Amino acid sequence: MGKENERTGQNEMQVDAIDLTGGTIETLEAEVVSVTQGGANQITASDVELRQGGALQVQGEHVNLDHAAAGTVRGNLVSATDGGIGVAVGEDVKLYNTQTGAVVGRKIEAENSSAVILLAQEVNGTVETMLDTRGALLAGVVSGITIGLILIVGRLFTRRRQ
Repeated sequence: MGKENERTGQNEMQVDAIDLTGGTIETLEAEVVSVTQGGANQITASDVELRQGGALQVQGEHVNLDHAAAGTVRGNLVSATDGGIGVAVGEDVKLYNTQTGAVVGRKIEAENSSAVILLAQEVNGTVETMLDTRGALLAGVVSGITIGLILIVGRLFTRRRQ
């Protein structure tokens, strides 16, 4: 079931289904992964359930976080309740009392949640953002123009010195 990774000496698991309660593991790869009060560096599965735990990277078709935290979450359907996510990317993203750094999705449903950056085609519910889709686009255009001007001025100064 589990095997030792010879290169790093860290634990790694690859099975059809795993239910981890407590403890941490480096990498979990399975069809179905359920982690309760534990954590993993990387989780890759079709269905992921993370309760009262944490993970650095999570990737799956259906990802559900409940009172959990994750660095990066990618999935077709991403759902989080009472947790925190650094970056969430999915077709449908559902956030309930969750704080995120960035959320990218086709359809976002949120209730009492916040995001620094929110990029979505459709947003339903209450989510507090610092940059929404329009704001992020405007910030990108302004940043691009500013960087372009700095590079042009820098080239003018280097040409005069030669």
